[in-house]
Amino acid sequence: MTPVEVGLLCGILWASTLTAWALADQVGDEPHPLLVAIQEIYAGFDPTWKGIAIGALWAFADGFLSGYALATIWSWLRG
Repeated sequence: MTPVEVGLLCGILWASTLTAWALADQVGDEPHPLLVAIQEIYAGFDPTWKGIAIGALWAFADGFLSGYALATIWSWLRG
């Protein structure tokens, strides 16, 4: 897999995971402490529909860049 493919995969996985987690957390009484921490990192991410969409965009960008960087480093190390 190329670094771009790994980046896309990581971005889609992290964005979908964060979205599902945020939607599932709306059922409970109090927000999960890790979601509160992510709200501090991703500007605009909150428990509203708009905030979840913004968080998904941040998560995709974060996952893509992280996956791309790791795949590039892995390819460089393997030769």
